[in-house]
Amino acid sequence: MKTIKSVDVGSFALYGALLAGFWTLVFGVIYWILGWIFGANSWWIDMNLGTWSVYSLSTLVLVLARAIISALVGALAGVVVALVYNLVARAMGGLKLNVE
Repeated sequence: MKTIKSVDVGSFALYGALLAGFWTLVFGVIYWILGWIFGANSWWIDMNLGTWSVYSLSTLVLVLARAIISALVGALAGVVVALVYNLVARAMGGLKLNVE
């Protein structure tokens, strides 16, 4: 039996930031590309090169900004999870695992 008595808060923060930022970026780029492909089908949008460029660049910047914000929130969530685990593990003696 191996016991995990505490976890590193920094590694949990990094893991949470990378996980949240990565998936936000992936889904944001997918929706950005779908909007770029199918946006011209909207009858209420007057599509020309100027609006396409403004749409494409502003949406891409917003996708990147949301990925960064999600990474910060993910880091905060990782810190909270690690701190709560460390508090509970200190009270209970840790998590016992069978490692073979």
